[in-house]
Amino acid sequence: MMTTRDAVSPEANHRLGSAITRPDQDRYGFVHVAHHLRLAIERLGRKGSAVIGIEGPWGSGKSSLLTLLETELRSKPEPRTFILKISPWLNGDSVSPVSSLLLPVAGIVDTEEMKQAPWWRWLWLWLRKRKKSAFIILQYLQTTSRHLASISDAAALIPGVPNTGSLFRALSKISLKEKKKTAAELRSDIATRLEKLDLSFIVLIDDLDRLEPEQAVEVVRLVKSVADFPRFRYILCYDRDVLASAVTTGMQVSDGATYLQKILQLTFGLPKPESFDLRREFTSGACALFCEVNGEEPDASIIAAIENAADNYGKQLNTPREVRLALDALSFRYPGVCDYVYFPDLCLLQLLRVTNAPLYDWIELYLTERAVVVSGDGTVSESDTFELAEKLWHCLQMYGTDKAGTAFTLNEWIPGIRPQQDDDPGIFVEESEERETSATASRRLASISYWRYYFAFSAPQNILLPEYFDGLFALAAGPDSADKLASELLSRINSNGITSRTWFEHILSQLTGRVIAGRSFDECAGLLRFFFNYNDGVRLLFSDRNAWFSWQTLGIEQVAHDLLRRMLSLKRKRTICLLNALFTRGSAWFWAAQFMRTLLVKNGLNGYYPAPEAERLLTDDELLMLRESFAVRMRDRAVTDNLFIFDNLLRYISAWEEIDLSNSVAHWVQAVCQNDDGFLNLLLRFRSTVHSSHQGTYLELRLEYFAELAAMSEEDIHSRLDRLAQQPEWSETVRELRNDLAE
Repeated sequence: MMTTRDAVSPEANHRLGSAITRPDQDRYGFVHVAHHLRLAIERLGRKGSAVIGIEGPWGSGKSSLLTLLETELRSKPEPRTFILKISPWLNGDSVSPVSSLLLPVAGIVDTEEMKQAPWWRWLWLWLRKRKKSAFIILQYLQTTSRHLASISDAAALIPGVPNTGSLFRALSKISLKEKKKTAAELRSDIATRLEKLDLSFIVLIDDLDRLEPEQAVEVVRLVKSVADFPRFRYILCYDRDVLASAVTTGMQVSDGATYLQKILQLTFGLPKPESFDLRREFTSGACALFCEVNGEEPDASIIAAIENAADNYGKQLNTPREVRLALDALSFRYPGVCDYVYFPDLCLLQLLRVTNAPLYDWIELYLTERAVVVSGDGTVSESDTFELAEKLWHCLQMYGTDKAGTAFTLNEWIPGIRPQQDDDPGIFVEESEERETSATASRRLASISYWRYYFAFSAPQNILLPEYFDGLFALAAGPDSADKLASELLSRINSNGITSRTWFEHILSQLTGRVIAGRSFDECAGLLRFFFNYNDGVRLLFSDRNAWFSWQTLGIEQVAHDLLRRMLSLKRKRTICLLNALFTRGSAWFWAAQFMRTLLVKNGLNGYYPAPEAERLLTDDELLMLRESFAVRMRDRAVTDNLFIFDNLLRYISAWEEIDLSNSVAHWVQAVCQNDDGFLNLLLRFRSTVHSSHQGTYLELRLEYFAELAAMSEEDIHSRLDRLAQQPEWSETVRELRNDLAE
C-alpha cells in the first residue's frame, strides 16, 4: 500500500496542468528518454541535416519531453551549435514561423561573423559593398516570407537580432536587379556561409498539433522548403493524426500522413506511461491534496479507498494530462466541500469525469432521481427506469469484461444497483438501513443527505453564516438557556423556501467534525443535551411534515458522535457521567435507543464486526456500564407505557432487544398481545417503510419477527386476525394489516 511519504508536493504534481520545467518534476521517466534522444541527435552529426518527429497524442507529455531534451542539449552543448526553440502556437498570426526561425539565425550569424573577423575586414566589406551573412539571410527572408509587412516589427521582438532596423533600411535600397536574385541562389549563398563559419543549429518546434491548418502548412513549408539548410536538425512535436488532418486540409492533398512521411526522416513515438504509473500519480497527488486541505495525512483507510477507486476506474487514464485534469478538478472542488464529502468518493467521481464522462453524468442523474424516490417526494415510471438502466449498461460497456464494468463494483459507491435481468432493471434497489445510516455518518456519495455536495457547491441561500453558529453554541453553553436553544432549533424545522430541506437539516449538515473540533466542553454538552431531550419530538415533527420521513436522512447521529468525541477529548470522566445521566433521564429515550445501538455496533458488542479502533468512542467497559443502566431505564413502566405514541416501533424494538439482553422485550410484547386492542396496535406499529421504483413508498408487515417475540405461530396470528375481522370495530384495521402483509 502506498503511504503519504510517497505523495508529491502540489508544486511537483503540477496540478494546474502546465508542462514540467525541471528534471526533478519528472514522474514518468522522461528524463531517461530525453537523455537517449540527445545521444541519438548527436550521432547524426553537425554537418548534415535531419527532421525528427516526436509523436504522441494530446496530453501524453510531448512538451515536457521537449523541455527536458532542451535541458539535456544545453547541459552538454556541441561546439558552435545553437539551440532554437519555436512555439508557433504561442506566436499566433503576428509572426510567421519563417520569421521566428530566420531572424534569430540572422542575429547569431551576424554575431559570429563579428567575432571571427577583425574590424578592418568589416570596413573593407563595406567599401567593396559586400554584404554580411545576416544581410543575406534577411534578404532571403524577405524573398520567401508570406508576411512581408510584419518582418521588421517582428524582428524587433526577437532576442539576438542586433540593429535589424538598419539592416531593413539597407534592404529597402537594394536595386531591382538585386531583388530579383532567386531564393535558390540566396539559399545556396547562406549554406556556403554557414559552412564557412562552421555553425550548426538544432531547432525545437512544439505544439504543431494546436495549429490551424494554414499555420500547420506554414511550418511544414518552413521545414521542407524555406529553411532546409545543411547543418540544421529539426525536432518536431505533434499528434500524428491531428497534424496529418491539418496538412490534408491546409494543403488540399489526399493523404496528409503520406505527405508528412516525405518530410519526416525519423520519427519517435512517445512511450505511453504504464497504467500503473498514471494511477500511482493520481493517488499520490490526491493524498497530497488531502494533506494540504486538512493539515494531516490521510489514514490507511482513506488511502486504501482512493487506491481502490483508482485501480477500478483509473485504468482508463491514458496520458499524464488526464491525470492532471482529474487532480485539477479535485483541487478546485475539495477545499470548498471538504466538510461535507468523503474524499475517496470525490476522487472516484473526478476520475470518471475525465475517463468516462457519460457515466459521471449518469450517476448525477440517477442520484437525483433516487433522492426523489427515497424521500417519498415522487416516483419514477417503469419505462423511465428501464431507459435509465439501459443508459447505465451502455456507459459500462467501455470497460468490457473488466471488473469496473460490473454492477457489483459500481454498487460499492453508488447505492441501489445490481445486475440487470429481463424483468428487473437493476436500479433503484432498496438498500439496507444499516448502509444508509453508515453512508450518512461518513458523508458518502451513497448518502441521501450528502450526495449533492459532490456535484455542486452549496447554494449561498442554503448556508448559514458562521456568526449564526457562534450564537447557537453560545446558547448551548449558557447555564439557563436550554429552553432558548430548543426553541431556536425546533423553530428551524420549517421550509427554507429554496429546497425540500428544512433549515434544521442545513444546520445539522453544517455541524461538521471540523466545526465542532474548535468548541468548548460546555458548548458541545449543551447541544448533546438537546438531542437526548428533544430528538423524539424532532422525529414526530418531521413525520407530521412527511409520513414517509426517514430518520437516517438527518444525520443527527453523526453530529452527536462528533460532539461526544470532542467532549471525551477534553474531559473524559465528566463526559461519561453526563452520558450516563442522559441515557437514564433524557426525555428522548426512543432516539437514545438508536444511538446506543450505534455505539454497540461500533464496538462490536451486539454481534456485528467492530469498526476500526479510530472510529470507536468508548471503551468496552464504559459502554457496557452505560448499556446496563439504559437497559434498566428501557424496562421502566414510564417508558413502556408510552411506546405507542410512535407509529413505527420496529426499529425501537430491535434496538431494545440488542441493548437489554434479558427477555423483557418478549415479555412486554406478549403482555401487550393479551388483549385484542394491544395485539392489533402492535401489529400496526411493526410495519416498516419500503421504497420501490415500481410501487413507490409503502408499508410492509413481516410476521416472522413479531411471531417470535409474541410466542405465536404465523398460523395463529392469521387465525386471530380472521376472528377479529368478524367484529365491526376491528374489521377495517384487519383489512389494512392484510394489505400490508409481505408476500
